[in-house]
Amino acid sequence: MSKIKVTLTKGNTEPPARLTVTDPLPDTPEWDALCKKCGKCCFDKLVDEEDNLIAATPCEHLDQETGLCLVYEDRFTVCPECIKLTPENLPTFDWLPDDCGYVEHFRLREKDIREEDTEHASR
Repeated sequence: MSKIKVTLTKGNTEPPARLTVTDPLPDTPEWDALCKKCGKCCFDKLVDEEDNLIAATPCEHLDQETGLCLVYEDRFTVCPECIKLTPENLPTFDWLPDDCGYVEHFRLREKDIREEDTEHASR
């Protein structure tokens, strides 16, 4: 899960009542830090016509012990099928596991947006 920075002012030891979850920019250390290094997204997925998973084969560049890509810096060149996760496309990928750090981040963000909308509606 991503880290949220909270700055406390002198004399104030209480965190704010609600923290806002923001999206780090792709291709930044903050974005990469969302990843839990499980490697689950690095499997080729074979699905049937009803979107049922039939088989999953690990990418040849995935170190299954560490969950790390062996060609991470050049992954899009070395493996053109590798999909770049972005805040825009991530919500459309229903094949990402629920415990994916990116998925968890977006759930927190959506919860934050719903709470903000509820606060505005109740005013």
